[in-house]
Amino acid sequence: MSKIYGFGNALIDVEISITDEELTSLNINKGSMVHISSEQKNIWLKEFRKNIVSRQPGGSIANSLYAASSEHSICTFSCSLGNDEESSIFIDGFKGTSTQVVYQYSKKPTGVCFIFVTPDGERTMASNLSANEDLSPKCLNAQELAISDWLVFDAFSVCTKNGLKTAEEALKIAKKNDLRIAFGLADINLVEANLKEINWVIEQPINLLVGNNVEIGLLRHSTKLELDILWTLGAKGSRFNQILVDADSVSIVNTNGAGDALLGVFLSHIDMLNPKDSLKKAVDYATKVCLVGGPRI
Repeated sequence: MSKIYGFGNALIDVEISITDEELTSLNINKGSMVHISSEQKNIWLKEFRKNIVSRQPGGSIANSLYAASSEHSICTFSCSLGNDEESSIFIDGFKGTSTQVVYQYSKKPTGVCFIFVTPDGERTMASNLSANEDLSPKCLNAQELAISDWLVFDAFSVCTKNGLKTAEEALKIAKKNDLRIAFGLADINLVEANLKEINWVIEQPINLLVGNNVEIGLLRHSTKLELDILWTLGAKGSRFNQILVDADSVSIVNTNGAGDALLGVFLSHIDMLNPKDSLKKAVDYATKVCLVGGPRI
């Protein structure tokens, strides 16, 4: 299996059961992601305390590596954490897996992401980055990165000044050591707000771009995409270049983390299996994620 190195946001996912009417009152577009202040975080923790379903380690790339390690890949995840109880919850979330967590402590608290889940299973996210704003090249383990097969990160990282610096350093090491590079677009709002940085990443060049139709469609207007593309198609499954794999029809509980898992499992198998079989395993795993109440199985 692959040896995968990733970096990105380390978050505690606070899953909250919410009605469509309650979600509308928050002024967040359903299915999207927004950043919120620490003050807003504290208000919502109090307001929705009775609606909290779970608190689990999260963050897109962290979830991808968790899924990859469940498929026996050897993974390393770099991040910035607060020196608090939430950081222990995050680190403990990888115990018993083949993923090691490499981190630096920040003076800020560990990041939190609200996962508002409506009755149809759709998730809408609101993140308070906090310690993740201090992600820096110092969080990287250059030796581990240099001997990996893949480097994976996403748009969440390049939308901050320190995160972009981390990406620049990681890409330098990856290119020097002939690693393949996967980059996730993560969210349409991030793509729209950070087109310059995202286009810079793609031009490095990278090997694999991951996103949905809307995100990739937006990029096609601003740059020429001459690379492999892994498309997330929700309930319809996924596509890798021209290869399409349908997802089984299931009663969705929660879509949180399904796309993250798809990427992790795909990277775990693409070096061992043909693309269609790799994609099939990834889609089947992501479908199982939709049947549970959190981003991991």
